[in-house]
Amino acid sequence: MRNLLKFTLLIFILSLKTYSQNCSDSIRKNWKYFKLKSNTQAFIVDHLPSPALCGPLAFASVTIVKTEDGETFRVLDLCNSKTYTTHQKIKIIPGIKPKFNVIFLSQSVIKQNADNKLEPEYDYKILKTTWATIEQYKSNKNVRINT
Repeated sequence: MRNLLKFTLLIFILSLKTYSQNCSDSIRKNWKYFKLKSNTQAFIVDHLPSPALCGPLAFASVTIVKTEDGETFRVLDLCNSKTYTTHQKIKIIPGIKPKFNVIFLSQSVIKQNADNKLEPEYDYKILKTTWATIEQYKSNKNVRINT
C-alpha cells in the first residue's frame, strides 16, 4: 500500500511537468500526424521509453526512427517501456491515436537522466509523427546508419 502511494505521488509530480498531445501551448502542437499505411522496418535514431506502464494515466514512448529509404519520423507507442539501442533495426506496426489523453515526458524532466533523453531539437526539426507499435526485428543486427 505504501509503495502504491509513493508511485501515485511520483506520477502526480511528473505529470505536472509533462505535455500531452492536446496541449495547445506546447511545441508539440506543431507535430504533423500521419497514418502509417503498412508495417515498416526502420532503425532507431533515438528513443525515450514510457516512464510507466499504463494504468489510471496513459504514457507513451517517443522514438525517432529512420527508414531504409531515408525518411525520418517520430513514433508514439502507447505504454511502451521497452528500451532500444541506437541503430537497432525495428518493425513498426501502424496504430491509431487513442481517444484519451496520453502523457509524454517533458525535456525538463528528461535532462536529469542523460541515458534517457531525446535531443531537444527533435521537437522542432522532426514534425512527422505517427501512432504505432514498435517490435524488435526478428534477425536483429545493429547496422550503422547516417543520422
